[in-house]
Amino acid sequence: MKRLVMQRRALRDLTDARAYYQRETPHMVAEFASTIDAELLHLRQHPRTGSPRYGFLLRMPGLRSWPVKRFPYVILFLDQGDHIAVLRVLHQAQDIPAHLEL
Repeated sequence: MKRLVMQRRALRDLTDARAYYQRETPHMVAEFASTIDAELLHLRQHPRTGSPRYGFLLRMPGLRSWPVKRFPYVILFLDQGDHIAVLRVLHQAQDIPAHLEL
């Protein structure tokens, strides 16, 4: 199983999402957190999973996206050989390409 490296922006995305759920639907905070943990574990075990769509669109080889079950978020990540780098965790309604452009 590969180790996980969360980029600063991805951590901020998760903090913002958790704050939203805490404010709007506090009963969903624990479920959101456990679902994110399960999805990240899946990516560690299956790093070639997910869609390469945004990688092709943005000409970022290896970039993949993985939807979060039951929540409208997508995890954007790179398989870096010895680890998985999580770049962002974005709401699906956001302009995802705009948030990924360097």
